[in-house]
Parts: sequence; C-alpha cells; structure tokens
Amino acid sequence: MKKKIFAIALVAILAVTAITGASLAYLQDTDDALNTFTVGNVEIDLYENFDEDLAHLLPAVYDADTQTYNNSVTKEVFVKNTGDDVAYVRVHIAIPSILDDAQPNFDASKNVLHFNFAPESVADGLWSWNKTVDGANYPTNASEWNSYPTTIDGVAYNVYVVTFKSSLDSEASTCSAMNQVYLDPKTTNGDIAKINETLKGEWNIYVAAEGVQAAGFKNAFHALDTAFGVPGTYDVAWTATDDTSNG
Repeated sequence: MKKKIFAIALVAILAVTAITGASLAYLQDTDDALNTFTVGNVEIDLYENFDEDLAHLLPAVYDADTQTYNNSVTKEVFVKNTGDDVAYVRVHIAIPSILDDAQPNFDASKNVLHFNFAPESVADGLWSWNKTVDGANYPTNASEWNSYPTTIDGVAYNVYVVTFKSSLDSEASTCSAMNQVYLDPKTTNGDIAKINETLKGEWNIYVAAEGVQAAGFKNAFHALDTAFGVPGTYDVAWTATDDTSNG
C-alpha cells in the first residue's frame, strides 16, 4: 500500500486570517478580558490498494457465471481525514486520453482501459461522479460527468473528479472511489504497439486528493469549488501512483 499526501493551501490562509482577527480584536477591546482564538486544522491522506500485477495487464475475459471480468486488476482509492476538523474531500483521477474516451462523448465502448467502482460506493451520501450536488451520483449522460482534459508531462489525459458527499469526521475514511481496472477484450498487439509509441511504454494513472473544512459551507461541492476552484479551471499537483510498463 502506498500513501500520498496532498497539502491544503487553504489551511494557511485560514490560519493567517484567524491570527490577524485575534490581534485586531484585542487591540480594539477596552475590556481586560483576553480574547483567545483557536485555528482550524484540515489534513488528509490519500491511500491506494493497488495490485502490482498491473505491469502484466492482459485483455479481460468476461465471465458470464460471475458477471465479472477475469484479468481485472485491483485499484482502490481511499481518503482519510487526519486533521482535527470535519472535512469534505474529492479525488481527481487522470487516465491517458489514448486509453479513455471521456472527451467529449464518454463512450466507454471505445475505451482501451476501463475502470470500475462498486455500485454501493455511489449510494446516497457517498461518492458522486457528477458536476453538481443535485445530479445523479452515477451520471446518465456525457454532460453530467465531472471531467476535464489536461496535459501531464507532455501527455494528454482525461481527468475524472469524484466528490464524497458526506463530511468526514476526524480520523474517518471514505469507502473506495474505484475498485478495479481492466484492458478491453478487443485490444490487440497492434493497438498496444501504437499506444506505447505515444506513452513511451509507461501507462500511468495519476491521482490527487483535495480536502477542505466542512464548517460554513452548504455541501461538499460548494466547499471544494470555493476552496480550490471548479475542476478544470486550475492546475492540480499530480503524483503518479500507478506505473504499468509495456501495457
């Protein structure tokens, strides 16, 4: 298991504001009472459970008896609130565009690399792949997906943003945002060769997590969009968590 930490710049901003407020209140106060303020603390950890056999990824084979794909690879992503204050969190998952058909039609039948998540993970109050708090947690049309294109190290990526609707208490964790990835059954050696030319033999999935205080905000979308911006309108600090060589 690997752990990645995403630093939250908003904490520093809140800390400066709170300290300044305390100083001004004290200087302007004519009472002898001491004005004491505490500063909030939001910290998150990003965890993954990743099957290293992804380096030997093979085309999936559908098993009608179990209604699952053989040769799929475990890829789970969790976020934990390690700070003192209740927080909202979301995750950005970047997949090379050459492997994924997110933009602009979200036609999964054209994907080379597929990812799945457990149906229970998109239940009420849990993960939402939608752009809005009122939309279906699992979007039914292309316009609802919270997704945007980006470029990382000169390679085009499609980024999926998944928001955890419920706030997390201190030391609480989300359920997994995704469960597995698998190579499309129609993939050929020729497809792999062309893809490796573009990706230089390195198939990377990038993941970044964001967290912000829950206090004062209407919901997770309001909090995270206010703190960081609407996904796709700002730069994300990417860290590679999966490296799959030679397809």
